[in-house]
Amino acid sequence: MRNSSNKSVFFKMSPMSNTEDGKTEISDSPVGGSFKSVLLRWRRSVYQLIWKHLLIYALTYILLSILYQFVLNEDGKKNFRVLAEHCSGYSRSINLMIMLGFFTSTTMQRLFNMQITIPGIAKSITMFILSLKPGLPEGPIIIEKYSRWQVLTWVLTFRLVCKPLRTIYPDLMSLQNAGEMKISFPVFFYSSETVKIVSFKLYFYFNKRGLLTQEEREVMENPELTSNTTPHPLIVVDWILLLLKETFLKSRYFSEINHLKNVEIIMAFKKSCGNTIKFATQNISPALIQAVILAVYGFGCITLMARNFSKEDAPISDAVVAYIPLMPGLQFFVYFAWLCFGRAAVDPFGDDEDDINVKQLVQSHIEDSMRLRDLYSRQLTDVFPKLEAPIEL
Repeated sequence: MRNSSNKSVFFKMSPMSNTEDGKTEISDSPVGGSFKSVLLRWRRSVYQLIWKHLLIYALTYILLSILYQFVLNEDGKKNFRVLAEHCSGYSRSINLMIMLGFFTSTTMQRLFNMQITIPGIAKSITMFILSLKPGLPEGPIIIEKYSRWQVLTWVLTFRLVCKPLRTIYPDLMSLQNAGEMKISFPVFFYSSETVKIVSFKLYFYFNKRGLLTQEEREVMENPELTSNTTPHPLIVVDWILLLLKETFLKSRYFSEINHLKNVEIIMAFKKSCGNTIKFATQNISPALIQAVILAVYGFGCITLMARNFSKEDAPISDAVVAYIPLMPGLQFFVYFAWLCFGRAAVDPFGDDEDDINVKQLVQSHIEDSMRLRDLYSRQLTDVFPKLEAPIEL
């Protein structure tokens, strides 16, 4: 059995936490809770998106009001009022709803398509393991190589589209060295000063084979063995297909039909990897993004200057309108928040909190592959030793 305390370097990236009973919790769930808790939530909230722009907007609005009341002369105030009324009229006539609605719906639909296109590895690994004949001497080695190549293909695919993952694995050598393992040992001692037992963890590091072996890296870097124009994910997929072919030729399957099923699953996995790259690289037209950004920020500049000067003598109301940009700022920041949501969906593999956590996906795939490997050598009685055979009627 594998030591459950072993954690690879992938496991240090995840925001998931383990509870005392060994179960895994996902911290800061974006859903659930009462209406008040959701409304007052700060992390990944609309307040976190707009507070910097809101502060700059309010300060600029107040400075313009101070400029009008205390700096400009009478002629300057007249010109200011004419310009403010002109901007006020245009702020009511500009309608960004259609443009923002089209932009947001396009980006959200694209994000949804990308999420359902992200490939998985659990189905193919499980199918391959359960297709093999039990008790093969080379079975564990074949399964280890198959599952590792599947994870390697997934990582190589997302290195092309995800900058945070590309930072962790900038080259093939980093994938070869990704097998550093950490084992923790709890150590307890009695402290007479505090009259209590104090515990800490002692960590030891050692190296183990990573996602890529040295021989595999040399094959991928050798131009005589591998074409420089072939993407790295396709190279590893070819290795997997050759492994399936060898498994079939040496009669390691339960049935011959299992070979075709495994090939179909791998080809579907290859297609999902290709679709992920296609969705990420064929991005939305920059002209559309530029047009939306310029329209929203231009509308914000217009609302900064737009003012309605009352003819009534109301000092308190005039001061509130002059120094608190409530109504113009509210309309602008509704549009601005809408723009932020659309921009977040344009590049879902970035570093923002709302982006897809690819590093956590890598961790989950590695954990799944390590867990599924044990299916080949384990039996149901290993889990339930007292399991009795069903009584035949």
